[in-house]
Amino acid sequence: MTLHKSYVSLDSLMPKHVGQSFAYACLSGIMLGCAFPPMPFGFLAFFAFIPLFLILEAESSRQKRSIVRYLYCTFFLYQGIANWWVGSWQKESDPFLIIAGLALQIGHPFFLMLPFIAFFYIRQRMSSAFAYGFLPCLYVAYEWLHSLTDASYPWLSIGYMTMSIEPIQQCADLFGIWGLTFLLMVVNILLFQILIKKDKRIVLGCIIALVAILSCTVIYGLNRSLEVRGIVSTSPSIKIGIVQPNINPWNKWEGEVRDQIFIHKSTMAKSVKNIPDLWLWSETAIPFVNIPLNVYKDFSSLQSIIGNTPILTGFANLELVEDPSKEPLSKPFRLIPGSYYVAYNAAALLQDSTVSIHRKMRLTPFGEGFPFSQDIPWLGSILQWGVGISGWKKGDIQQPLKLYKDHQLIASIGTVICIESIYPEFVRNYAVSGATMLAVITNDAWFDNTPGPMQHFVISQMRAIENRRAIARCGNTGISGIIYPDGSIAKMANPQIRAAIIGDIPIISMDSLYMHIGDLLPKICSIASCIILCLAGYKGFMQRRSQ
Repeated sequence: MTLHKSYVSLDSLMPKHVGQSFAYACLSGIMLGCAFPPMPFGFLAFFAFIPLFLILEAESSRQKRSIVRYLYCTFFLYQGIANWWVGSWQKESDPFLIIAGLALQIGHPFFLMLPFIAFFYIRQRMSSAFAYGFLPCLYVAYEWLHSLTDASYPWLSIGYMTMSIEPIQQCADLFGIWGLTFLLMVVNILLFQILIKKDKRIVLGCIIALVAILSCTVIYGLNRSLEVRGIVSTSPSIKIGIVQPNINPWNKWEGEVRDQIFIHKSTMAKSVKNIPDLWLWSETAIPFVNIPLNVYKDFSSLQSIIGNTPILTGFANLELVEDPSKEPLSKPFRLIPGSYYVAYNAAALLQDSTVSIHRKMRLTPFGEGFPFSQDIPWLGSILQWGVGISGWKKGDIQQPLKLYKDHQLIASIGTVICIESIYPEFVRNYAVSGATMLAVITNDAWFDNTPGPMQHFVISQMRAIENRRAIARCGNTGISGIIYPDGSIAKMANPQIRAAIIGDIPIISMDSLYMHIGDLLPKICSIASCIILCLAGYKGFMQRRSQ
């Protein structure tokens, strides 16, 4: 069969009526949702946008403005399949969590479809080749910009869909998650052009480009994986113990805190013959104990319980406020009449008589505080969640915590609390600052029996690859484990059980390109997108003026 006879007519593929357009939109949304971790269908991401492209072509040729409804349908399904669990949907679930989940489901698709709105705008004013050529830039720029503010939610970056394809995921150490997003968009566009173009030279060029891109990606990934594993096998390591206490998250703030600490102690005691260099406890493993501990960071009252081995634990860190009128998040402190405090979701590294602190810097939007409440004072009073402290304040210092043994530095720990792990640049800052390992502590128990905790674990795997650092991850009810710098899982505890796992963490300082250049790719894409949108606007203006 000759090449030109194998072409598919574009007219035969394009949707002919509204019902067919919605079917195409649903198909793209379902494929995107099923490609997102932990589902094993990541390969769908390489062509999931093609039905949506067909709708865009049909609407462009008909000069219609109804594209928004099809885009919303696609990304409503993507959001729903991948993130339906955000509302918690457990019998103890706080009503605020359910409302937040519903709001995300309804509102977030509008944000997800923004790059395609921009693409459609360009497509109607400039050539098809030009518009498709810049679509990867538009999408990467959107994902990056969507990760920058207090209201950001970059959880659904499509680059995570490559985590089920081992050689390709290794390329994250080049340009981060953004590079994988760019790759997926390029592959979708090339496959679409191969499908619809009639010019055999264009088709052949697209085939060659597609084969070259995928071949280089796979070859690099395989070679890089072998290199990283070789470095890990010859690197020094420390022994780390991870305690997964499996405590009901709705009860931990109301129960007896010492009892919860004894749960950690008894779980650790089962590994008494294999004492690690560091114990890792989960996010807010220590809620409120007393004023000396939570306010002044004096953990001496717990020393007899937690023992002499260093511990990195989450805890609620309170700070007294001298002038509450100048602190929008301050609250009355009942234990000290007339005083006020602010609360930080913090982590403390306890060793010998010293305490090192990391205060969470990226808060969960609407879950731990109202976005921008530290900049707009009256917003701080909007959110008072029924569980925990709520209204946390952001920390402002990011630096690795130093772990010593026999007065020798054995590890610099980049400490990441919960949702901080979904921000690539935040985690990268630790590697640049000299962290030789990363520790992620979280309390994903609000979302047990859903894909949420596993998705969060996969995101940590991506951070390990980007920065080529091993990660020790501890969740209250899971998922806890040790991740190697190539993203592979060294050890993992079964979720929703009480367990302690002990394993070796390689201490390495190898570099990655992403460590050096950071978010350079999305910054370039953002500048290019602004220029292209301005050019499209100018061309549209000139076209209207000439009519």
